[in-house]
Amino acid sequence: MARLFLSPPPSDEQEDRDAVMQIISFLEEVESVICSAMVSGGRHEARLWLCNTISSIHSLTVRDQCDLFVNLLRLDESKYDVAAQLLQIFFEKKPDKAGSILAIKIHMLEKFFEGNPKRILAWFDFFATFGESGHKNGARALSKFAFRNRDTCWEELEWRGRHGQSPAVVATKPHYLHDLDVLQTVENFLEYVPDFWSSEELVESVKDGEILKIDRKYF
Repeated sequence: MARLFLSPPPSDEQEDRDAVMQIISFLEEVESVICSAMVSGGRHEARLWLCNTISSIHSLTVRDQCDLFVNLLRLDESKYDVAAQLLQIFFEKKPDKAGSILAIKIHMLEKFFEGNPKRILAWFDFFATFGESGHKNGARALSKFAFRNRDTCWEELEWRGRHGQSPAVVATKPHYLHDLDVLQTVENFLEYVPDFWSSEELVESVKDGEILKIDRKYF
């Protein structure tokens, strides 16, 4: 078992210099082994275990704990990997805060959806059917934006039926939007309605962080 001196020994106790140097050398070897384990083979669990252990050592001051943690982040081989893991934890534990940050960087979403039908449907295919309370997620954002800008973008709505629906009809029967070809409509907005991707409606739709569940690793 490694003799880990986590606090300085009493000043009146003088260790034999050779013994001290031997212990230091051994601990340096232990440090090397731990660091190697932390940065190889995607050992995410091992890194989180180490960080958790460091945080529970009461003989270390808060400053010392922070220094150890920062040193772990500064390892060249692992800093990006560790940062990615921290982001994933942040997305899981505080999705609303992450969503608020994403709302500031809303331009990212255009690239996020571009050429990716799976993501498009996972966010926009939530138009309410008859009897449901209302549209959700990206569907709500798209419907609000389309109504507010109906003179310029209503024609980009693609309908699955034989003919499209007018804004006046949809205003009284919002469940008609469930007949939209969601994929083609969003692709039209990507190509012809750039203002939607920086709109207040889209910003509001991502603030709760639900969108992160579609593909957390992307963000």
